[in-house]
Amino acid sequence: MATGPIVALARTTPTRRTDSPTDHQTVRTPVCIVFKLDWSRQILIGYRQSLIRMNTRTLVLAAVVLVAGGLAATGAVAGGAVDGSPGEQSAVDPAAGQQAAVAQSSCEFPVTRTDVTGTEVTIDERPERIVALQPSDAQILWEIDAQDRVVGMPVTQYTSYLDGRSGKADVSGEGTVERVVGTNPDLVLAANVSDPETVASLREAGLTVYHFAGVESLDGIARNVETVGRLIGSCESAREEADEFRLTVERARAAQANASDGPSVLYTFFGFTTGTGTHIHDAIEAAGGENVAAEAGLEGYKELSDELVIDRNPEWIVYPDDYTVAGGTPYNDTTAFQRNQTIALDYSYINQPGPRVAIPVTQLAKTWYPEGLAEANRTVNQSDVPTPNRATAEETAASGPGFGVTVGAIAVLAVAAAALLVGRRL
Repeated sequence: MATGPIVALARTTPTRRTDSPTDHQTVRTPVCIVFKLDWSRQILIGYRQSLIRMNTRTLVLAAVVLVAGGLAATGAVAGGAVDGSPGEQSAVDPAAGQQAAVAQSSCEFPVTRTDVTGTEVTIDERPERIVALQPSDAQILWEIDAQDRVVGMPVTQYTSYLDGRSGKADVSGEGTVERVVGTNPDLVLAANVSDPETVASLREAGLTVYHFAGVESLDGIARNVETVGRLIGSCESAREEADEFRLTVERARAAQANASDGPSVLYTFFGFTTGTGTHIHDAIEAAGGENVAAEAGLEGYKELSDELVIDRNPEWIVYPDDYTVAGGTPYNDTTAFQRNQTIALDYSYINQPGPRVAIPVTQLAKTWYPEGLAEANRTVNQSDVPTPNRATAEETAASGPGFGVTVGAIAVLAVAAAALLVGRRL
């Protein structure tokens, strides 16, 4: 396991931003210090939904988010809105531009699309040299057979499953801007979690950068695939990949058709869980599970309390395979533990909002509805998949980590310790 830089929250400053088109919130934008831990994760501070409406003490404990899929630690977060979008976004419909892109059947150039920052991004010619700032960006490019055009990407444990990555320039960690500029790219793809200051610096260097909105659903993943295809001139392969992804998800949904109630499911990772408004929640629901965190009213990624585990008593506990659910109170008393009903999912596939999320969705559906899934695989075809409204803006910049999230308990302790060292206040 590699040792990487860890970003620790030291203090915050208020920033006004749009939580949704009708909900304006003032959040605390983290100003960070960097320290080293002998740990394989690279930590990004500042998941928005975990910070809003929290007091300072809770903020310290909840502010650490490891973005296993969307993050390769492309520099320390130094400013801007904590969800990966820069400051004020109230005048911008962050997904409208990118989703309207896919409604266009032509795949010609030039093409102009508005990204999450409100910037009109114009691409004059088919990009031949592409940089993926985050692992989820790289995953999409690989899945639509555009890996040969990738000249830079995070070469970390989070992209180890991508064949052919070893020859690419590693743009993770410190010096991201310089390394990206050095690849002389035609286009830089920046997942929502990407540091807005990094995006701004790349643009100041004369590079074309598309900064994505966050992902809150499985169909948001499919639409991001189509958007990438349009931006790089690979519309057909992107459409095929998105359609295959939607078909796989639809088969998982169909597998539960004859079930009255789905199993109650707790998704847990390093002391956190996920409620509504995340692709992981949508994955659980698509596979036929009932997310107990969502039923408890949680939204986004939140700290997991013992009380929730006890009150909801999940029948199944699901977690990424880079994490081990500890025994003891309260887990030993749950139905899940008593029946040995736990499921470990590939951490890159479930955390990164890319097409490979379909793999854990299928794994869950096969576990809970094996006969139903077998039948769905035989009978559900592409014509059965609901036609997506590709011109509809569903995702928002206020979405969660969006590009892959795992939170580490060690990181939580580290942030708490850092806050104490700097005066017990953020």
